[in-house]
Amino acid sequence: MPPTMATIMQDYNTAASRNLKSLEADFNKNLPSGVSPIVYVDYDKIATWFGMREGPPTVERAIGDYLMAKTGRSYDTPTLSLLAKAMNSLDAEGIVMQKDGARSCLVVPEYPGISFDSFCAASFRVGQTDLLAGKTVLINLSTKEFTDFANAHESWHCLDIRYMRDTGDGLAGAVKLNRAEMFADIGGVMEGIRNGAGFTLIDKAAALRATWAFLTGPAHASTPAEDDKHFASVVYATQDGLYALKTRIEKMGTGNFRKLDREQLRALDYEITDAHCLTYAQAQALQTYYATGQPAGASLPLIVRLKAIAAASVRAATQAELAARENSAQMASNNGGQTEQSLLEKLRARAGELGSPTSFADQLKARQEMTDSLRAKLLRDPSSERVTEAQLKLLLYTDPRLVPRQGGLKP
Repeated sequence: MPPTMATIMQDYNTAASRNLKSLEADFNKNLPSGVSPIVYVDYDKIATWFGMREGPPTVERAIGDYLMAKTGRSYDTPTLSLLAKAMNSLDAEGIVMQKDGARSCLVVPEYPGISFDSFCAASFRVGQTDLLAGKTVLINLSTKEFTDFANAHESWHCLDIRYMRDTGDGLAGAVKLNRAEMFADIGGVMEGIRNGAGFTLIDKAAALRATWAFLTGPAHASTPAEDDKHFASVVYATQDGLYALKTRIEKMGTGNFRKLDREQLRALDYEITDAHCLTYAQAQALQTYYATGQPAGASLPLIVRLKAIAAASVRAATQAELAARENSAQMASNNGGQTEQSLLEKLRARAGELGSPTSFADQLKARQEMTDSLRAKLLRDPSSERVTEAQLKLLLYTDPRLVPRQGGLKP
């Protein structure tokens, strides 16, 4: 019998897949009122199924097969296209969908093969403008901290029964989105604090949002008004809500905070977001500053805060740092010397050690072990992360049956 999505669902379980399963169980056993079950889409399982010659011809179909195997439900074309777009661009996203009277919230998690530094390199690039060119980010958010925060952030979008349903256009819509993103950011760090993180997580998340909003603001404001990114630097100015959460936890005590269930946490989140989200006047003045460089009265205190945080979070890179980056980029360009052929040889050899190089179960096990090993290296060795990321990408696109790709790629 040929391998199927069901085979992969059962037999291919990377550390990232197991973490998603645990996260899903944790959230769904303790959902606040009015919230739909959360379903995470798994990069590893979907990519493995899509990568097989007997697999589906498109990512959308692969996602659909995965969701059918997992939930027993089919999803419409627009939903699958939205998920595929997020996965293809490596964008974490929480998407509340309605289908046949049954609600669910689908979450595309953070791609588990990218470092925090690489996330910054991509997210601080607007069009052709690299806003971190010649600079070093000092936020010191580890890759694991960032991944956990991003996944919790998207999960908290699913817990939001107010802001995510309140939409609009133009600047008014951006103000409403600011509430939704502040709510999810607060929820994201709440999860970290509940799971043992210290207050520095709040400071790091706030620094990331404020620095990103301040540095990307002018570039986003210069895009056409109808562009999705035009107001993005207003939407993600969430730092004031995060700092307010820190103050609240300090006042109530960390121990008492960690005793709250998610219903209570959501109530606290709404209270803080309502009090600290951007007003329309603040958003308008902030966007005007981004567009003109001239601060208005309503935005001056906010701009001062954003500028100070950005100044403390980014500095000019040293010559040694620039040289190390160039060297790392060169090594990553050829996958650190790894080729598809050499990678397949390693996988075949390991499958043979496990039992048989032609056994699909052993091939999957070898792939899983290599994936987990490279991701562990990504977490523990920042100096080689660019090369490790390249090797993970190469592995992701290999045929799970260990057949060379040359001339055999799907259209």
